[in-house]
Amino acid sequence: MTATVEPDQGQRRATRTVGSALLVGVLLVGAWLAVAGGVLTAVMAVAERGTAAEAPVRLTAPVGYTEALLPCVAGWSTDGSSCEPSVSADVWPGGTPLPVRRSGVLLAASTGDPVTALLATSAAWGGLVAGGVVGLLLVPVLRGTASGRPFAPGTARRLALAAGTVGGAWLVATVGERVAAGRVVAALEGSTLWSPTGTFTVPDGWFAPALHVTWWPLLLAVLLAALAAATHRGARLASDTEGLV
Repeated sequence: MTATVEPDQGQRRATRTVGSALLVGVLLVGAWLAVAGGVLTAVMAVAERGTAAEAPVRLTAPVGYTEALLPCVAGWSTDGSSCEPSVSADVWPGGTPLPVRRSGVLLAASTGDPVTALLATSAAWGGLVAGGVVGLLLVPVLRGTASGRPFAPGTARRLALAAGTVGGAWLVATVGERVAAGRVVAALEGSTLWSPTGTFTVPDGWFAPALHVTWWPLLLAVLLAALAAATHRGARLASDTEGLV
């Protein structure tokens, strides 16, 4: 009976070891790929390749036709009606859309400014880099847990660093997009646009930067911090128990 049970237990241990090693390997490769992808995304944004450099804005213009985001222009309408307040056709050509698009929020694009492009895409490249760093921090944690040592030295510290990394990336992305939005609005105001009736300039005060906050990364940081605190407490209890034994 003993001879039958022991090989089965050894086989199960070997299976768990292989599975844990495979999981650790996948996490390690994925983490490095995420870091490389974040760096590449930042480089492409600066070079104006790939991800569009767009920042959230809000409108203060007299918008009359929100389906196409057309401002209210005196003497022009899509259905024969009029709207107020309106601007003259000298200020904005009738039927010319505003330089924004909808994507959950209103976004305005920036071109020709590497700093604005880097700030506007901070959520994309920052999220990838932060995800990769968190993965690298959690590799030793996963190894310790797989080997039956969930409270191994350094586990709580690595979890706390992971929480700080996520929180820092969230702050960089939120502030970066807001600063980028201000730079985009400043670039739009007074810039020259083209319409079928000729060129015109964007009036001052028609756009304002908007603060768009994504909350789920902050919740993830809080969960990692709570897990770090629980692991630290567990490690202390385990150490006290070993001292009693």
